[in-house]
Amino acid sequence: MIMKSPFTDGEATLQYEKRELEFRKDVFTVTQFYYRCSDTKEEFTTDELDQINVNQLYNQYRERYGVPFPDEIKEIREQYGLSATKMSEILGFGVNSYRQYEGGDIPTVASGRLIQAAKDPDEFKKFLDDSKAVLTDREYKRFSERVAELIEKSKENLWESLFTEQIFSHSKPTEYTGYRKPSLERIAMIIAYFSTHISDLWKTKLNKLLFYSDFLNYRRSGYSISGIAYRAIPFGPVPAEYDKLYVKLKDDEFADIELVEFNDGNYGEAVSAIKEFEEDAFSKIELKTLEDVAKKFAQCNTKQIVSISHKEKAWLENEPGHELISYQKYAFELQAIK
Repeated sequence: MIMKSPFTDGEATLQYEKRELEFRKDVFTVTQFYYRCSDTKEEFTTDELDQINVNQLYNQYRERYGVPFPDEIKEIREQYGLSATKMSEILGFGVNSYRQYEGGDIPTVASGRLIQAAKDPDEFKKFLDDSKAVLTDREYKRFSERVAELIEKSKENLWESLFTEQIFSHSKPTEYTGYRKPSLERIAMIIAYFSTHISDLWKTKLNKLLFYSDFLNYRRSGYSISGIAYRAIPFGPVPAEYDKLYVKLKDDEFADIELVEFNDGNYGEAVSAIKEFEEDAFSKIELKTLEDVAKKFAQCNTKQIVSISHKEKAWLENEPGHELISYQKYAFELQAIK
């Protein structure tokens, strides 16, 4: 990628290399992006590149020390129907702390573990009981009733939860999920997008479209779109538990899967969306990624996209052992699309 140099108005080219960066007295390896002026050889960055570099650093810190991610922090609060200010009060934080954590500020390890504990309704009930002094009687009653509902609901949905855990055995944000919690709803929306923009959406082809969408978005932002963990198998990169994933998508009426017989007697599984695509559910970067992937592979048949994926370092180095594919290690090495 080429842009104008701020030093000479000449050309500057995009560069990247592995570098060690320090954060909170710990060292992490990131793929550092920067531009280099062709005339002066000086380096510079943009706000966009700075964000990618910083996200890599912060994400690795959160993973190493078990500090929850912004999406998780927001989800924990929303399940109780609380405002960020009220959540801060109940957990004993500063009045604006929880809102700032949802916005991307990184909690201390101790605060992060406190937030993680609050995810469990049984544990959160203890926080409520210890916070009566900062709650009105009406608030305490309303929040307690909500907690009781969640506890009862978790018992009723035990088997469904266990099945979902099998699909997303890698459910925490890590380097193998692109530092995002997996979401069936978002996966369904991605399928809806490709159903609209790509004809003949076969399951094997869709697996590759999902892979390229997630890994390209990670390359551009430091986050995947869906939170899917991918495994390298003979037919290329696929969601780690793809068979169970598609069963769940069909059972929950997120997608339709039809077994189709070809003229040669072989069969294929055609995937189509049931839910409509919701543009507002995705960021601008994510929407651009989906658009670029659709344009790149729209004319490829299944055999062609499988062949393309076999040229990726992510597949070549992990297929022999059918290993999970690290976003952090391989997303920046994508060859088919930049």
